[in-house]
Amino acid sequence: MLPGLSEEGKRGIMITERQGSLLLIREVDSRMEMTEKRRRNGIGWAVIAASAAILFTCGFLTALVGIDYGPHEQIALSLTPGDPAGLFREHPEPLWHLLTYMVVRLTHCRVEIAAGIVSGCLILLTYAVAYFAIRKTVPGLETHEIAALDLVLHLVSAIYVPFFNKEPFLGQGTPNIWHNPTTIAVRPIALLIFVITASMVVNAQKEEFEKGIPAGRAVVTALLLVLSCLAKPSFVQVFYPAIFTLMVIWLIMYKGKNLRTAIQLFLMCLPSLIVMIFQFVVAFYGGKEGSGGIMIAPFVVAGARTNSIAVSMLLLLAFPLLMLLIAAIHRSVTWGDIFGWIMLIWGTIWRLLLAEKGERTYHGNFTWGYMLAVYLVWYIAVRHYLKLYFSEQMTGNKRGIGFYLATLVLALHLISGIYYLIYLVFMGHGM
Repeated sequence: MLPGLSEEGKRGIMITERQGSLLLIREVDSRMEMTEKRRRNGIGWAVIAASAAILFTCGFLTALVGIDYGPHEQIALSLTPGDPAGLFREHPEPLWHLLTYMVVRLTHCRVEIAAGIVSGCLILLTYAVAYFAIRKTVPGLETHEIAALDLVLHLVSAIYVPFFNKEPFLGQGTPNIWHNPTTIAVRPIALLIFVITASMVVNAQKEEFEKGIPAGRAVVTALLLVLSCLAKPSFVQVFYPAIFTLMVIWLIMYKGKNLRTAIQLFLMCLPSLIVMIFQFVVAFYGGKEGSGGIMIAPFVVAGARTNSIAVSMLLLLAFPLLMLLIAAIHRSVTWGDIFGWIMLIWGTIWRLLLAEKGERTYHGNFTWGYMLAVYLVWYIAVRHYLKLYFSEQMTGNKRGIGFYLATLVLALHLISGIYYLIYLVFMGHGM
């Protein structure tokens, strides 16, 4: 303190010094916060990069051993893009094949390599769609948390119990199909359609159906539905009946208020419905080798590779079912989630009751819609896991027994999924 200053002057200096100290502390805190934020962002980008490398490598390697790839690669090589009508008649779900054809033409690589590149990139696209969908719908998550659980989502499989299911996939199924390229092609489109549609119908319901479906989103979704048919029509086989079921439920609940919304959704589905009908005729009644039409054959295909369909489904859906229960207890189940589970119910119905006639009976082609619906309820479950235990909605550090039980079950699914990849790639099995 300077000598000769009045008491008032001394107090002024002390106040100035305090203010300077507070500003310095705030500046230091701000710098520390920015440093911590950069560190977290760095970790998040590192997890994203590692996840991308892992998933692309898995997609590439499994393409080299997947038993479904050979016939699809031959179709890709035989395509005639200059004759779209003839191409569609010959192979009515050509998206993956066209992409592979383009990679072969552009890079002059072998078709097996092109197939691996295309499937690897499509798996990365699915990862990206899931990442941005979770980030948009669940606030307060760190980048590395979303990226890590997104990676887990795309590696899990049915819980492997050697004394029950000697083969990891056959009989049980998996949310992550590695051996079938057309399913890999349709999955990112299916997830995007599900996220957009769930958002539209939930918003319409919240607004008591006064505004209906936004025209722009409806047009985009209609185009995506057509694209999904061109990739593999199995998604719309569960999407159409699920959206119809939801609208009927709401017609009853809301005494017809959602009728306009239901009509708008039907018009949205109409273009892809026309495409699917044409695909159906070509695939099952177009005289293709091995095709003899469709028959009702309860449990014939679903029970061919398992001693218990119910146990196999439980091994596949243990984590989603547990998270559904936990979310119900927390009252955080939305109509969008219910929509996803309705798709699974319809997928299960088609899988249990329908089969192809002729030599393709046990190919399980009515199982693909079920598998896509399984992936969607897995996406819902992982999103709930992040929302309930990692987001800003979580209060304190007491996550409870539900978190530890869910984490244990999820770990079992993840270990089984990693084993399944080893089974495919390093043990030389096709599925």
